[in-house]
Amino acid sequence: MKIGNVEINKKLFIALIIVSIIALIALIIKVTYLNRYEKHKIDKKKDYIYTYSTNDLTDTVIPYINLDSKDAKSINNTLVKISSLYSKNQMNNSSISYTYNVSNNYVSLLIIIRTIEDEKLKFSFDSYVFDLNDEARLLSNKEILALYNKDLDDINEKLEEEMRKKYDYEIEEEILPKSCDYNNCFLSLRNIDEYYDNANYYIEDGELVVYRDYNVYSEYNEQNYYTRDDFKFYIN
Repeated sequence: MKIGNVEINKKLFIALIIVSIIALIALIIKVTYLNRYEKHKIDKKKDYIYTYSTNDLTDTVIPYINLDSKDAKSINNTLVKISSLYSKNQMNNSSISYTYNVSNNYVSLLIIIRTIEDEKLKFSFDSYVFDLNDEARLLSNKEILALYNKDLDDINEKLEEEMRKKYDYEIEEEILPKSCDYNNCFLSLRNIDEYYDNANYYIEDGELVVYRDYNVYSEYNEQNYYTRDDFKFYIN
């Protein structure tokens, strides 16, 4: 087979055409797959979550949920009210930040509230998971757990396992004295009754994550050994 002055093997030419067609089809499928949930966005040019406002005085960033659903609009209204409080600098001992993750058809938003009370730094969390396969509806905690075939007993078991690791570490490193037992001292200091209390569920790259706040301050000054990651637990 000859094209112009170039001799081309016919079978090779056909193979190149087939490969090109397959590549084109794959590209179309990929673009369609990536954009199949764009219909739920209010602003198609922006991501599913973006920064609505910032307040440099209080180191605060307020997110906007870019989803056209009743649930998203309701939560956005709440976040706007929070933003108003911060913009008036009425809570200069606190700040808000956020992180989010888009995993398959789930959009997860985590609100991180950092507060200083009596010179003690505390973290608290709020999380929201939206299902783009179901008109961007907000999922309940029970529904999120069901996605992973988990229940509260599973959450309790995993969080207890992780908290016991923290306890063993603090005893081993002599952060806590050996006289501080797990139940009556360590958990009591953390103000933990049920492990699943204050659990906030978040989907990160397909994995179920729990953010669980608890007290880290006591006479032993163990707060110096804690970071925000110590409130994050992967549920396998």
